[in-house]
Amino acid sequence: MLVSPQPHAPHRLGCILVIDDEQDVIDMVSTYFSGSGYEMIGALQAGDGLMLADIHRPNLVLLDITMPGIDGIEALQQLRVRWPEMPVIMLTAVADLAIAKGALQRGAFDYVAKPFEWEHLERVVAAALTAKPVR
Repeated sequence: MLVSPQPHAPHRLGCILVIDDEQDVIDMVSTYFSGSGYEMIGALQAGDGLMLADIHRPNLVLLDITMPGIDGIEALQQLRVRWPEMPVIMLTAVADLAIAKGALQRGAFDYVAKPFEWEHLERVVAAALTAKPVR
């Protein structure tokens, strides 16, 4: 299932794509950040998220690590090939530091554990959007 942006949604601060296999996570994150002025797009599967990234070219991707089918690590690798400068923040409910560190080594900007500490997630998103791309 794809969650499309509102036709005339405000996007003063940019567009964020959330890819997570839990609709509740997409809804919570979208509600939180759209209230601050971000345009939000969501996808329940990595393949759909990659397609939406092709279409909308978001400023940032929030990507779940553990998903059926194409997992977050594979999706991250595909995003890095297509758009090396697009910041990707990994989301994880699994407290496995090795997986999170592996995501950072593959080009993720950072990772954030679920359940979220909203202020922390907001700081990481702001940092990712203002960071200069590494070349």
